[in-house]
Amino acid sequence: MSVTSDAPMATQQDWRVSRYNFAFPVSDGILLYNANSGSVIRFAGQAEIEFAWALTQWPAVLSSDVLSEQLLVQLRDSGFLVPEHSDELAVIRDRYWAARNEAPAVLTVTTTMDCNLGCYYCYESRSKDCLGEGDLTGLLEHVSTLIENGGKPRSSLHVDWYGGEPLLNMEFLDSASRAIQAYCLSQDVKYSASIISNGTEWPDDPCHFVRHHKIRQAQISFDGLKRNHDRRRRYRKGYKPHGEASSFELAIALVDQLLDATHVDVRFNIDKNNQDDLLPFFRMAQERGWFNRRFPMTIQPARLSSYSETSAFMRSHELTVDQFDKLRKEVRNEFGELVTVEESEVPDGYPYPRTSVCAALSHSSSVVGAEGKLYRCGLQVGEHGRSVGSLPRTSEPAGNKLSLPIIEDRNDEQWWANFDPTTQPKCSVCSFLPICWSGCPKKHLENDDHAIAEQGAYWRSNLPRLVADRVDADLVSLAPLSESLQFRSAFDGANPTCSTNAK
Repeated sequence: MSVTSDAPMATQQDWRVSRYNFAFPVSDGILLYNANSGSVIRFAGQAEIEFAWALTQWPAVLSSDVLSEQLLVQLRDSGFLVPEHSDELAVIRDRYWAARNEAPAVLTVTTTMDCNLGCYYCYESRSKDCLGEGDLTGLLEHVSTLIENGGKPRSSLHVDWYGGEPLLNMEFLDSASRAIQAYCLSQDVKYSASIISNGTEWPDDPCHFVRHHKIRQAQISFDGLKRNHDRRRRYRKGYKPHGEASSFELAIALVDQLLDATHVDVRFNIDKNNQDDLLPFFRMAQERGWFNRRFPMTIQPARLSSYSETSAFMRSHELTVDQFDKLRKEVRNEFGELVTVEESEVPDGYPYPRTSVCAALSHSSSVVGAEGKLYRCGLQVGEHGRSVGSLPRTSEPAGNKLSLPIIEDRNDEQWWANFDPTTQPKCSVCSFLPICWSGCPKKHLENDDHAIAEQGAYWRSNLPRLVADRVDADLVSLAPLSESLQFRSAFDGANPTCSTNAK
């Protein structure tokens, strides 16, 4: 690769190195990665390695006459160099708001807040609140509003059945599913669904159930192998089923059947007390053939933490980010590419710049609580002070026209409408911003500095690995990136210059 050239440039101007450039030493050179484009280039040879390091020295300026035109075009088109006076943050902001405006319609329906299991870490109220037949008309009105949001009809609707344990209200789920599917068919809107469940209340023919309700993905939760799972997920008084089957055995049998009918994400909840079950659980899943079925299973290791303002007690039970990452690394080392281990922070397995938003930020998404209130985030269901409106509830015949859901005048609703990661004080100057978009917005609403700091720690520890794995390179060092690379300060002097021998 030629670094310098005497050939005249088509356009003579100065270029600034991108704030989002990172360099990772590997066994055969160095990887230059740009978080705002997702591009990666491998450099080898002393001069090229020095040049790669120089390209990470934001906000250094480089004159176009020191590069061959071919290299300049490559670096410019890959986002490593930007025009000197360009605003990279504005580009990210435009992409973020485009994603919010173009997001598909997603409706989360909490059929009930009731649950048959008593998980110690549950952040939801276990009330008898549930949706009923009287809510169907209002729910369909709300569906219509979501699809027509902003005057630009959405071509698809995804419904996520949620709880509590959603299947404890099977009658409503069945009626609502059929009604929403019929409405979408009449409007030429593509329909799909998913469900989050503990796996203990399913019908005898689960494959028929998922086909009938067009469920393309089911999340079933586990808390370890049988001993830990059954101890941590005990049946609540009055809910224990007839027979000897434990909650673990019922969930295992369900996954065995579902993998022939739909995608199954097994969520493995981890804290300090059950972490030793993770690898044995993977081995059990492999022995049962879960990874080579018609719909190969995905396991989602989930670090139990304080998901809500009401579950701060979890701080003493949760693993640190480093401990959690170590467990996931052990799984990758043992199973390699044989299994899919999903990292919620990187759904695609590679740190591409974000082009989609959390459903809580979508203008066409909504969460319906079991009491009929509307929320932005599923983790807020049951926290009545966080609701942003209500479904209309009426005893009028279904054929009567109902008013659209009334949105209450609440500070939270305005906060969700205005949230922009590019205006957050720390996030706006963070070099991980394009691949993170501030992480969970709910943590910012609640000013959860602990969780926000953990998001940065994840990227400092894992970004080099994620990039190197994609191009099959061996990292020289596994040490985390420094905070000074995450939050880069301008050099002394108004106009620093980038040279090919910079370090």
